[in-house]
Amino acid sequence: MRRQLAMVSLAVTLLVVVAFLVPLALVVRNQAADRALSRAERDVQAIAAALAVAPATMGAEISRDLAADVLRAFRGEDAFTVVFPDGRTVGTDLGDSPGLAQARRGAAFSTEIEGGFEVLVPVLDTFDVPTPGETEPPVRTVVVRTVVSDAELRLGVTTAWGMLGALGVFLVVIAVIAADRLARNIVRPVDALSAAARSLGRGDLDTRVEPAGPLEVAQVGEAFNFLARRLVGLLNAERESVADLSHRLRTPLTALRLQTEMLSDPAEAAALSADIDRMGRAVDRMIEEARRPAETGEHSADLAAIVLHRATFWKVLADEQGRTATVETGGGSWWVPIAADELGAVVDTLIENVFAHTPAGTDYHISVRPVGGEVELVVEDQGPGLPEAAVIERGASSGGSTGLGLDIARRAAEKSGGDLMAANRPDGGAVITVRFGGIDAPLDAMAASPPAAQLL
Repeated sequence: MRRQLAMVSLAVTLLVVVAFLVPLALVVRNQAADRALSRAERDVQAIAAALAVAPATMGAEISRDLAADVLRAFRGEDAFTVVFPDGRTVGTDLGDSPGLAQARRGAAFSTEIEGGFEVLVPVLDTFDVPTPGETEPPVRTVVVRTVVSDAELRLGVTTAWGMLGALGVFLVVIAVIAADRLARNIVRPVDALSAAARSLGRGDLDTRVEPAGPLEVAQVGEAFNFLARRLVGLLNAERESVADLSHRLRTPLTALRLQTEMLSDPAEAAALSADIDRMGRAVDRMIEEARRPAETGEHSADLAAIVLHRATFWKVLADEQGRTATVETGGGSWWVPIAADELGAVVDTLIENVFAHTPAGTDYHISVRPVGGEVELVVEDQGPGLPEAAVIERGASSGGSTGLGLDIARRAAEKSGGDLMAANRPDGGAVITVRFGGIDAPLDAMAASPPAAQLL
């Protein structure tokens, strides 16, 4: 954004500078030409005036010597020419002139020629004595002539144009610097807002910004702080609600423990007591998690060990339903950045999904395998497959369940930088692939050859 603002300022300044300096440069050129031409016309007229008064004051006609003396007096021997009626000239040789005939008829004028401008001023010489039969002496016309070259017409123009160009560059640089500082004052609070938003997204609920910059950007900063405070309030209210709900679950759990103690079968009573204790610990963890602020620290767990442990737990139910379960973990440890309890809940969710949506006797296979810098947990079954891909969306279910299981697994995978994918096998059955990021495998597991599936 900062660069774009500077470029916009540069473009606008260039347009203004060009629109201002180009006409000004043309004016400077025209003024220089007018100045040079006016100076030449003034000098020619001064020489012509001196020649015109010479016969009356000196009592002599306009001669070559007189013309030479006048030119020397004006220091114009190298720039001016006096042309007599018989074609003789005094002064510098300026060549032929197409306007000389018109000047001899008494017209003073300036005309453009090749290489510059020519200035001609006629002088009437009436000193001659009249010839017999004439009552007035003859009138002779002497022409004073000079040429103003293109170099003289452009004298000082290059320097003036250079100064104007330097002024234009200076204005552009100043405008770009000013625009950059302005853009920095705008972008800096926007960058702070962006960093604060990312920090809030990572779970740092104490993130706030100092409203700064233009009024609109400062208002966005104030709105962000309000949003952060509102989010903290909502999360605190949700934690309290979850904690209260979890606490209310203790009462029916206590009643279940009492009823379990009254069972006549000790083995069944022990199994139920173990399940109730596990549920009680889950409720306690839920209350503890709800009552403490969200943590942003890192956790890790061995996915292979947890898969073997949870698969063994579900083996009892699989045997009762006539299912064959196989597990393949690669023979080593595969660490993923997820807490052990949460990772166990993901594995339980995927296995429970098989039991809930396939008929009894359907076999399933669980595998853990590395893929590049990540690790995949794959659960396959030989059931009817998935009716639609939308089952991984929160609340979506085709089997009458809550539709939260796969979404919970997906969110756990995304927390580690991975994802969850659901598909159907070509030969029938569903394939749920959960990819976790941040794999950290030991060297012996990396070097191990693919092992055969383990039959539980």
